[in-house]
Amino acid sequence: MRTSRRALLATVPVVAIASACGSSSTQEPAAAPSSSGSAGASAFPVTVEHALGKTTVEAAPQRIVCLGWGSQDVLWALGLQPVGIPEVTWGGLEDGTLPWWAGHFDKATTTFLPAPSSQEIPFEQIAALAPDLVLAVNSGITAQDYSKLEAIAPTVGYPKGPWLTTWQESATMIGQAVGKSAEAEELVADTEDDLANRAAATPSLEGKTFTYVYATSTGMSAYLPGDARVDLMRSLGMVDAPGIESLAKANPEEFYVEIAKERVRDIDSQVLVGYGEITRDQLRADPVYATMPAVAADAVAYLDDKLLVTATSATVLSVPWLLDRLVPMLDAAAQKAPTL
Repeated sequence: MRTSRRALLATVPVVAIASACGSSSTQEPAAAPSSSGSAGASAFPVTVEHALGKTTVEAAPQRIVCLGWGSQDVLWALGLQPVGIPEVTWGGLEDGTLPWWAGHFDKATTTFLPAPSSQEIPFEQIAALAPDLVLAVNSGITAQDYSKLEAIAPTVGYPKGPWLTTWQESATMIGQAVGKSAEAEELVADTEDDLANRAAATPSLEGKTFTYVYATSTGMSAYLPGDARVDLMRSLGMVDAPGIESLAKANPEEFYVEIAKERVRDIDSQVLVGYGEITRDQLRADPVYATMPAVAADAVAYLDDKLLVTATSATVLSVPWLLDRLVPMLDAAAQKAPTL
């Protein structure tokens, strides 16, 4: 059960809690290539190093399959069209897509695979798509999964560990694999500039301690530095709560730690950010959670909209969409932040 909860919390976390298992499309793979504006032949071959090995891409890939979280966003931003991507079965739109996919996703050429939270890799479905590259740079694939995928097509895994890939690393690694490193670096720079500009325009966030949580009636899961959600808050000028710093040192290979309800004061912060099985009103009405300074002061940015939760697992496409909606919420919470 630990592995299942870990994988589900990692990508679109409430997918995990809701136990949402997506259905996959059975449409035939598109006959057309996946790439428009593919890199010149001079960019290849390229070799990408990752935690599961080294992957050499001999020529500009034309049929790319994405596994895990967010790789398709990078491809679209680079002007490429994948042939297979994970369906969004929690925290997305009714058609299995996301708002920031508008103008990018083409159902005529892209087949849905099982959702990122699925514990089963659809090897046969992937093979049927005849890929020449598989991207699993932010995923939970195992070494055994990787070997099976490599037998189908060159596969790029994650740089450090399962579900611990930053949006910057995703963009950089994918750009390298498809022969568009310079364009990927520009995407990263533009997105980081956007974050810096938003932070500068919202001085209330600077230096405020925060904790990012998944809340239930019986306890919380606190996300740690290295998780995309936490790193996004830090990019806006906020800083880790002391309790989170301690948990990160004690759990260097984890991206979240479960906190028993009676220990939630261990993760006190000026601003509480998160979502959960309970509502914002239930959080504030709970006599234990109400003892947390941020909750008592209503310095809470609570993501009741599932689309916002999904977007906080950042990509180069989701970040601008998210910031338009999240920064005002964080600003409102920071204005009420208590002094600790």
